Amino acid sequence: MPAARLAIVTGKGGVGKTTVAASLARAAAQEGRRVLVVEIATPGRMASVLGVDSLAAEPVEVHPNLHAVALDEARALEQLVDGLLPLRFLSRQLLSSETFRIVAAAVPGILEIALLAQVVDWMHSTRFGGRGFDLVVLDAPASGHSVPLLSSPRTLSGLAAMGPLGETVKRISRCLTDPRRTMAFVVAIPEEWAVAEAIELMSSLRDDLDVPVARPVLNAAFPRRFSKTDEKLLDEAERSGTIDPELLVAGRYFLRRRKAAQKQAKALKKGTGLGAVELPFIFSPTMAWEDLDPVAEALRAGLAS
Repeated sequence: MPAARLAIVTGKGGVGKTTVAASLARAAAQEGRRVLVVEIATPGRMASVLGVDSLAAEPVEVHPNLHAVALDEARALEQLVDGLLPLRFLSRQLLSSETFRIVAAAVPGILEIALLAQVVDWMHSTRFGGRGFDLVVLDAPASGHSVPLLSSPRTLSGLAAMGPLGETVKRISRCLTDPRRTMAFVVAIPEEWAVAEAIELMSSLRDDLDVPVARPVLNAAFPRRFSKTDEKLLDEAERSGTIDPELLVAGRYFLRRRKAAQKQAKALKKGTGLGAVELPFIFSPTMAWEDLDPVAEALRAGLAS
């Protein structure tokens, strides 16, 4: 499991990054680490995977060793302003101004910095059980929104180089670029469009933003069920008509999906220089907290290799 304190899970929409984030949290919690899962995208999806009705705006323990929270933009901005102004009544007065909110929303990167500041504060907070979290897993937005989020320290550094806000921006920037504290996990599925975007996203994070990246994650990969001998037997059974047509269709489909996974894993390695961590396709009508064990185990094994 990642030694970093902050794991950022992102990827193109529809690749199952919320499932991967929850599985990463489950694997770490099973190892006895104190974990916080932060939902920032697709409200309600993480709660469903964790098996709870909803997530609150403050971390709440939902399973042993596991807390969860939904990141709220307005609340994060309030926390940022409270931390920047020396007197609370000043921050309350400022936040009550509709003009300030409009201006704040127009400043490039300010809302993103507020969100990241909240996440970094939770990494070290001792208010939830007496000590900080060993690992914070951020279920980040899809690719198109993750890059602006993670580039906000750089965007805002030119506008706020000094003062309390400048120090906050620098603190977040140091955290995001330190491999001992942060690791980004880019998720794809065995489809060309998803892999192409994952390669581009990893390049942006690693080369443009200096955010440390882990090996790419290839989610929902069909496992190898047929050997070369099995494939020949399938061909022979098809020619001789000694196989149930439905079984033949299922077998052919499984082979195609496995070959697609192999092809896209090679494309990921070629495009990123890193071998992919393959996560199994979950053959289940539901996606409950207990169903994540195969994914969590594959993550644990893949990251250790």
